Amino acid sequence: MNRYIELLAPYIKRTLYPYQLKFVTDTARWRIVNKSRQIGISYTAAVDAISGAFIRQRNQLIVSASKMNAEIVMDYIREHLDALDILPLKDKEGLIELENGRAIRVCSTNWRTARGFNGDVYFDEFAFTIRDNEIWRAMVPSITAVNGRVTVLSTPKSRIDKFWQIYSRKSKKWSKHCITIHDAKADGFPVDIEELRELFDPEEFAQAYECVPLDTAESYVPYNLIEPCLYDPLSDAFLLQAKNWDNDLPLVYGVDIGRTRDETAVAETLRESQIIWNTSMKEWQKTSFREQKERLTQLLMQPQCQIMAIDKGGIGMNLHEDLAFMFPAKVRGVSFGPAVKERLAKTLKIAFEEKRIRIPHDASLISHILSIKRSANRSNTFSYNADEMQPHHGDKFWALALAVDYSSANRVIDFRFI
Repeated sequence: MNRYIELLAPYIKRTLYPYQLKFVTDTARWRIVNKSRQIGISYTAAVDAISGAFIRQRNQLIVSASKMNAEIVMDYIREHLDALDILPLKDKEGLIELENGRAIRVCSTNWRTARGFNGDVYFDEFAFTIRDNEIWRAMVPSITAVNGRVTVLSTPKSRIDKFWQIYSRKSKKWSKHCITIHDAKADGFPVDIEELRELFDPEEFAQAYECVPLDTAESYVPYNLIEPCLYDPLSDAFLLQAKNWDNDLPLVYGVDIGRTRDETAVAETLRESQIIWNTSMKEWQKTSFREQKERLTQLLMQPQCQIMAIDKGGIGMNLHEDLAFMFPAKVRGVSFGPAVKERLAKTLKIAFEEKRIRIPHDASLISHILSIKRSANRSNTFSYNADEMQPHHGDKFWALALAVDYSSANRVIDFRFI
């Protein structure tokens, strides 16, 4: 053990920033980190796991929001081991066995199979883990027999998920760390904060970099409806699903036009049986109308593109007219009057309620969906708008709603069966 301490101690001191060192040297059994994105906390957790395997002599179990996220942590572990000149006994996907017999293992995010192991447990990006309560119940008992410890790491998502419940709870058991992008920069982390700020609206920046969760209490489509409909675009299950799709499945696009203050959002969907899959969500910020027209034209020229529903009001009018003239059979213009917005919003919510929709596990898309609130007007009608504090208009929500509206109304013809 002394040899490992002599190897690790100087390496950690010269490799990590002060905020990272504070986390690694925290000996609490229960640790939780509310963190900014992209400040090296997964990198830090990797060296912490190596320390746990060699110094604390326990297996290390890593649960992340997706297979891709977990493998990123494992790659960091390999990077540290290489720098320390430590050769693993076994190194394969999801498993590294070390020379002292301890293992660092990626555990499944499937709560039904994430059992049967013991050691210290790391929940990486826990706020974005699907079925977080089930994963929590499946994995925490892993520490019992070996007196292990639990570490929870995440950028916050909402105020109603398991991560925020743990972090906001008053408890002397938990050692809590909050590390914003400002904290990281103050400790020497090289980053241009103002450059980052220009790329996000204030709420998105606060969530991604300042450790502030989204407020979802009044969302028209609450997170508990969204979560069962999420998929990981890089998961084995989705890749297998996509592999079985016919290349000529008709595509339906929904387009919410923006130019300066708002982005243009383009939702691509296809329908397999009764399920509508949002296969991509494009976002074009401060893009000229000429460039937008060229990009949308390329999408419309795809043989499998059957319908493109475009918000034709206001700044979208010219784009719609030009594209409708070029592709009259494919382009549909939609005016966002109160009755239309109500139909679109209700159709999308029903799709979530009935679990007839699948959307990628993307924080920005989820943020836009959660931003939409319903409020009553004096005329006994309802408005559906993004929160007044939001600088965006829930553009991705409306792009998705346009696509789902045309798919749900059976306006799409599957030419394979004609």
